[in-house]
Amino acid sequence: MCVIYKIKDRINEGMTMRGLTAAELAVKAGMNKSSLSRYLSGETIPRSLAIGKLAAALDVSPAWLLGYDLTPEGNPIIHVDLDKLNEGNKARLFAYYQALLDSQEDDGNGNT
Repeated sequence: MCVIYKIKDRINEGMTMRGLTAAELAVKAGMNKSSLSRYLSGETIPRSLAIGKLAAALDVSPAWLLGYDLTPEGNPIIHVDLDKLNEGNKARLFAYYQALLDSQEDDGNGNT
């Protein structure tokens, strides 16, 4: 049941990110509205072909759509449990992070 919940939530999140209605997503994904409605309600789990179509229509990774702990683009999310670090290691981590940010070059379009 948890998998259904995650998939329907991710489809809804993807629709919100892309500004799509259910009808627009159904057309873009090449599926009928009733199938999409069943996925959105959690009534059924999309099969792999439908996952691929939905992911392509939403411009997200299939793994993200399936509920894996990734960004929508499919990159791993880095979790940092700062409470487990002592103050010295926290300071080193933040200094390293800042050094990485400072070392990036801007391409002129706000991208690094």
